[in-house]
Amino acid sequence: MRKRSSLSKSLSVLGLGALLSVGICSEAAAQMAAPKREFMSMGTSSAGGSFFPLAGAMAGVVGKYYPQLQINAEITGGSTDNVKLINNGKLEVALTSAQTAYEAARGLSKFAASGPQAKHLGVMAGHGVAWQLYTLKKTGIKTIYDLKGKKVSLGSTGSDGNAIGKEVIEAHGLIMNKDWKAEYISHGDGPGALRDGRIDAVLQISSTPTATVIDITSTNGEDVDFIMPDDKVLDGLIKKNPYWTKTAIPGGVYKGHPADIPGSFMIAAVMVAAASESPEAIYALTKAILEHPDELSSANALGKYWNRNNAVQPLVGIVPFHPGAEKYYREQGLLK
Repeated sequence: MRKRSSLSKSLSVLGLGALLSVGICSEAAAQMAAPKREFMSMGTSSAGGSFFPLAGAMAGVVGKYYPQLQINAEITGGSTDNVKLINNGKLEVALTSAQTAYEAARGLSKFAASGPQAKHLGVMAGHGVAWQLYTLKKTGIKTIYDLKGKKVSLGSTGSDGNAIGKEVIEAHGLIMNKDWKAEYISHGDGPGALRDGRIDAVLQISSTPTATVIDITSTNGEDVDFIMPDDKVLDGLIKKNPYWTKTAIPGGVYKGHPADIPGSFMIAAVMVAAASESPEAIYALTKAILEHPDELSSANALGKYWNRNNAVQPLVGIVPFHPGAEKYYREQGLLK
């Protein structure tokens, strides 16, 4: 770069001070202002789901660094319910799945009747939620085809399992409420209902390990069987649903199951925020969580997945980013 010595020599001390002042002000203007005091409700899941304790851990980290942001983890019906509540103005932020966020934004599947929902915007992505359909050996169920004539819990009304369970089981030729009966029992009540024989199988779309599956395997161990989709059927479903990826339930996370259990699939869990939320609040929330990964992971085992490496890519093409989150990611070079 050329030196402009003649101009430099002609500048007075006052002139230099003025230019420096302009530069400092411009830099300050580019920085995000501190958020104002605000109470925020974060939609999670039933008490037995993985979202509820994770949100509590996130609220603790955010509150430590931004005490003006008071986040309360709200028990809800789960992913679908959360997106509806945000779009109805009942929640400020929520945890959901990439699939639910995608379908809501386009008015697909369970959102077809209400049409596209545009008030939920992306904040960050984290861990994956996996297909976990479990039963007891006494039911005789070994494959999804064996669910004919059976009662299957798909989780609380509004949880991801409602639509995903129906889609996967029907892809095997078994029509809901004709060939098998859907029940809507909370994740926390699923193990008890299965032990009592009120239902024959329980579906949970959740992280691994998850509290309710730990519950039933801690007492029933290897008597618990995990039922996976037929591999060819799953290949076809993944072509239709590009936000699904194959995975295995890791060995050792559940008592009586020391080896990996293949054949499952997962969907990224994501955080979304209401479009009406201030950029300052969402910027601060994003910054607090992503810049203190050790604190989050020590508070909740899933916290280790909510990091800079996972935060952005699973949301690209799903929903637009909230302006506050987008500003943070561009500053950090995570979003071009």
